[in-house]
Parts: sequence; C-alpha cells; structure tokens
Amino acid sequence: MTENVNLLDADLFPRGSGPPHALFDAWRENDPLHWNPPNPDYPPPGVALPTRGFYVLTRYKDVSDVSRNQRVFSSHPGGPLIWDWEGEPLRRQQAGIMGMPLEEHRAVRRVVVPPFTRGELLAFQPEIDAVAKEIVDDVAGLGECEFVFDVASKLPVYTFCSLTGVPARQRDTVAQLGNMNADVENWGSPEEGSLTAELFEIAMRIAAEKRANPDDTLMSRLTNSEVDGERLDPMTLSMFFVTISIAGHETTRGTAGHFIRLMNEHPDQYDLLRSDPDRYLPNAIEEVLRYAPPVVKFRRTVTEEVELHGTTLDVGDKIYLSYPAANRDPEMFPDPNQFDITRENAARHLAFGVGPRACIGARLARMQLFSLLKEIVTRIPDIRHGEIERMRSIWFDAIVRMPVTYTAEDSRLSNRGPS
Repeated sequence: MTENVNLLDADLFPRGSGPPHALFDAWRENDPLHWNPPNPDYPPPGVALPTRGFYVLTRYKDVSDVSRNQRVFSSHPGGPLIWDWEGEPLRRQQAGIMGMPLEEHRAVRRVVVPPFTRGELLAFQPEIDAVAKEIVDDVAGLGECEFVFDVASKLPVYTFCSLTGVPARQRDTVAQLGNMNADVENWGSPEEGSLTAELFEIAMRIAAEKRANPDDTLMSRLTNSEVDGERLDPMTLSMFFVTISIAGHETTRGTAGHFIRLMNEHPDQYDLLRSDPDRYLPNAIEEVLRYAPPVVKFRRTVTEEVELHGTTLDVGDKIYLSYPAANRDPEMFPDPNQFDITRENAARHLAFGVGPRACIGARLARMQLFSLLKEIVTRIPDIRHGEIERMRSIWFDAIVRMPVTYTAEDSRLSNRGPS
C-alpha cells in the first residue's frame, strides 16, 4: 500500500534494489503533490532533531519549475537538506553554496565557476586521462577487484583534491571524511559529530596556506577573491569545502557503479556501446544519469503562500524534489523505463539539478566518467559484477560495494597471438 511507504526510510532503496519506481509512477499519475508524513523511526543514530513532513514532487515539469523559482521555493530558509536544522547546524547549511541567499549565491558562483568552464577543464583533461589510465592499470591484470573503491572512487577523489589544493598526504583522509558525511544513516549526523569539524579544520589549514602562497587551485581562488568587496568568511569557505568533498565525488563514483550494473543488466546496449565507444559513450553516460541518478533529492522551502496542484502551500512548507521520479516521467521521456543509450533527449535528465542551484561540476563529472569508463570498456570489456551492496540512505542511490571479475588484460592480450 502506497500510503504506508515513507521516503524517510533509509532502507527503502536498498530493500527494493533501487528507487520505488512503481510507487513514483502512481504518485506522478494520481498524487503529484504527495504528502509524506514524519517518520518517528527514521532519524539516524545520534540525530536528536525532528523532521517534519513534506510534499513530494514526482513530475518532471514540477521538479524543473520549482527548481528554477528560487523566489518562492528557496534553498535558503531551511537549507537544501530535508532535515529541520536549528541554530548553528542551520547556519552552516545556509552558509554553504547550496543554501546561501540567491543573490549571494550568484556572486559566489562568479568566483567558483571559472575553474569548471570548458576552457580550463580542457587544460586539465590530459591529467584526468592519465589518472584514469593509472587506475585501470592497477587492476586490469588482476582479473577481479572491488569496483567501488578500487576503481570508481579514485578518479573523483584525485580530481577534487587536485582542484582544491588538498596535499597528497591528506587525500585519503578527506575522501574518507567525505564518504562518512554522505553515509549519515550509518555514521550519524555530520552536524552532531566530529566529521564536519574535521573537514572544517582541513579547509582552514588549506585556506591559510593559500593566503600565504596563492596559486591556481580552487581554494586559493576562493580564499583570495572578494565578493562585493569582502573576502569570503571562514564558514562559507569551510562549507564549500565540505559540500564538494561529498558532491565532488559521490555523483561520479555512484554513476560509474551504476554504469557497470546497467551494462550487465542490458547486454544488448553494452554490445552497441562496445561497437563504437567514442560514438556511444557520451550519450550512454547521460542515459545512466537519467535512469539511475545517484543523488535522489533536494529540498526547497516555501517563502510565500502559493497554490500547487490545488493545494495551498504555506510559508515554511517543505518540498522534496524527486530526481529518480522526474527522470522517469513519460511526458518528458517516452518509454521511460527502457534503458536506451541512443535516447535522443537523455541529457535532459535532472541528475545534476536545474536552474540557479544546478551542479557547477557537471561538466567535470562528465569528463571524468568518459575518461574512466572508456578505459574500462576498451581494456577490460567483459567486466561482470557480483552481489551489490547499496548504501542505506534517503539522500543517495549509491552502490557501496560491487565485486567485479573480468579477463585479466595480460591474459587477453597474450591470447591474441601474433599480429
């Protein structure tokens, strides 16, 4: 019964091997502004704050329209997350790039965006390609590995650390803290433990170093730039670092895992992809992002009384933007449950958001995915996954463990014989 399903259930996605698409289909058709009540059994260990109920949007147009309208549906008053923060935890969320007031957000984006523009990223492309090759070099001759952390996580962690200026000796620590902050259902709220504080300390040490020795890294640019005549305050700098320590690799890592899963589940599509990776891989990545977005939702808060689908929403009401549901809306994507790497409008997905708060690193994520996945498809093409473990989470549809097997590259090459 759909009335008994609550999205504040960290086991909902793992229990169903992914998002509850049959449920989302029913809501999209008959209940496009679905009321999700509080779940007294939800809060993860150590979280003492209450989580009020919220309205769920499942139609593509609704998610897109609300995302674009920051005046009425804002990321700032309650922050971008579904929990009901108060006091210092709320101020942290509001100071981050995803939760700051829109005008301030626009000003900060002007500082943040340049490293993610096409020109600067093209200069970074050879380095990304080289690291992707090294990652596959390390596993190609083994015949088996654990895909998520042996392969999928390494490139985005390296890229994030390289862009921000994290010293090599701290990269593993930053990656671990970012993963733990994302995996709040198992580790407890990052706002009530030491996880965020540890990342804050690292961010402040890096900022101090970049003030003394400026360079071209993103943290140096942020630390030494001015917005409306003032330097960014420590809270904003630290929250930006925390945000990209999670988002900077969670999407890329998650999408790489789903890519392997979906190509195993749809061998006809994988055969087509392998026939011409340069031709099909870019759109295949878009289709994976549409079909299995790794980030499943963000929040908006109503700032003025407004009517939506015949219901009057009051100031302070919460809106849950469901990206898996929107990405399967047949009004936008015909035959939406069909996985099709040649889908003409696959790139219209909402996996990276849309509107003023859309992901600034989307181009970089696509670049990383292409580099890594092309290495895999061309060098260990018969990769097969074993039993998958999904993250317990209301935030992410993430694979946290995926053992894979394949013909070792050395063995495959030696069996080709003389040319």
